Amino acid sequence: MGKIEKRKVWMAFFMVPPVVLLIALGRPAVLHLMVLLASFFGLREYYNLALPHSKWIERAVGIGLGLILSIIISFGDLKEISPFFVLALLILSILFMATSKDLSSTISKMGIILFGILFIGFLLAYVSVIRNMTNGRIWVLFLIATIWAGDISALLSGSFLGRHKLYPKISPNKTFEGLGGAIVGSIIVALAFSLLFIPHLEKGHCILLAIGLGIFGQLGDFTESLLKRSAQVKDSGTLIPGHGGMLDRIDSFLFSAPFLHYSLLYLLKETP
Repeated sequence: MGKIEKRKVWMAFFMVPPVVLLIALGRPAVLHLMVLLASFFGLREYYNLALPHSKWIERAVGIGLGLILSIIISFGDLKEISPFFVLALLILSILFMATSKDLSSTISKMGIILFGILFIGFLLAYVSVIRNMTNGRIWVLFLIATIWAGDISALLSGSFLGRHKLYPKISPNKTFEGLGGAIVGSIIVALAFSLLFIPHLEKGHCILLAIGLGIFGQLGDFTESLLKRSAQVKDSGTLIPGHGGMLDRIDSFLFSAPFLHYSLLYLLKETP
């Protein structure tokens, strides 16, 4: 394992306890505010990557709309987002009517802004949606433990055993061995967590959830890597020493949180 990987692991040990304590001991509003804060930094990094030369108002509108969507979902209801999308499209249309000088780039800029709102503001808010469910605190901790276990296992197994490249065009360091390690690590930690805190969870369901979280976590990582390769940067930012930006830290949750939410609704018959 190289110096960079070791630094990442040590930084994780320092970062994890405060986050876990806030989630475990805090009220739902505490987690919602944490999600909003992570969304703000993630959106800011995304628009700096995707629209580095755009007008500040365009990036500000994207960040603002992403945060509004996150607030609606976190403190409101998923059913209330339809009016938001009508308003968001209206605002984007008026914005570019008023500010665009080079109309040839308008469509691409509107698409980039809308993707950021959905990719970060919408998907990350599912962590708050899970917190609002029955036993939501436990399920959020289950999500975090499983995802982090998958990330660490992928790093370790990829560093020591990685031989076969998974998708070098997007992420040169990712290997099939790392993906396998992510899934195995997710399963082990998910089973241990369920034995301690969710004894009613069937082992088969737990393994299925862990496999899904491991795969969707890596897909989120790959999607963020795709964005970074498109912007020709290594990290999304420099917010967290040794770990890059906020987007580098939340990418694994962006698809896995919705997966867990809908799995709890339909597979385990949990109620919101």
